[in-house]
Amino acid sequence: MAGAFVAVVDDASAVYWNPAGLASGAYFSLVLDHNTAEASRGSGPLAGSESATLLALGVPALGLTYYRLRATTVESPLAAPDQLDTPPTLAAGGVARVASLITHHTGVTLVQSLTDRIAVGTTLKFVRGVAASGLVPAGDRGDLLDDAGGLVGSGSTEFDADIGVMAVAGTLRAGLTVRNVREPEFETPGAEESLQLHRQVRAGVALTAASGLLVSADLDLRSVPGTTGLVRNFAAGAEARVLRRMAVRGGFRFNTRDDQPAGRAPVGTAGLSYAAAGSILIDGQVTLGAEDADRGWGLGVRVLF
Repeated sequence: MAGAFVAVVDDASAVYWNPAGLASGAYFSLVLDHNTAEASRGSGPLAGSESATLLALGVPALGLTYYRLRATTVESPLAAPDQLDTPPTLAAGGVARVASLITHHTGVTLVQSLTDRIAVGTTLKFVRGVAASGLVPAGDRGDLLDDAGGLVGSGSTEFDADIGVMAVAGTLRAGLTVRNVREPEFETPGAEESLQLHRQVRAGVALTAASGLLVSADLDLRSVPGTTGLVRNFAAGAEARVLRRMAVRGGFRFNTRDDQPAGRAPVGTAGLSYAAAGSILIDGQVTLGAEDADRGWGLGVRVLF
């Protein structure tokens, strides 16, 4: 649903999207999910990629989670201006700056209902971060992104928290979430620089129609670094059941920052869920962005009771 999920989530993935969503979800849920995205352009950050792997267990008042996030960027600080728009290889004989931050989040989510319609939730987590950066010989941007794992990184552990609020009134839901409240920083080897998990603030609304159609919209309330510059996304999506065992969904998003490389570039998504057996659901999605925007895919398995 292109990320329009803050007011929708009601299973164990709420520990990431909106911790308060656990209050109105299934009695028990287990989620295993992996997503990846990549984008490139000729100027600014030449390329960037992100991936996320989530394992979460949730009941209405408690969640347990582990997830791994990876963010990698490739820049060409020494290339001549007229060479910055030469895809897909950086200037011959030049160098590229590659930065990589891998974070491992292990946390517990606590949820409290304030009224029968409003709940708040907090995910308290330890974050193990491995930060690396350096100058490498220029080459194909895809290869540079793939080879970023070979950089020598420095690891450290920080405490952090995510906070969420969810309000439900009949078929209307509204949510607000703040991730990375403390904005933890992780130093690269030799303390030459630090890479940071920036605070994200997102609000969303969702409405379920009489036909069962679900529509939702999310808006980032502050800018954060993305794959190709700063992003402040607006996203909208919908979900509908088309067969007894199958639901389909789709959405779009765009960066509202006109001054950034991928500003206003649309990104479309499509996905489905299939009830493979009893309470086991298989999820899949693809992300297809315009030039300079994200492209990627995701797979997941959910167990709900």
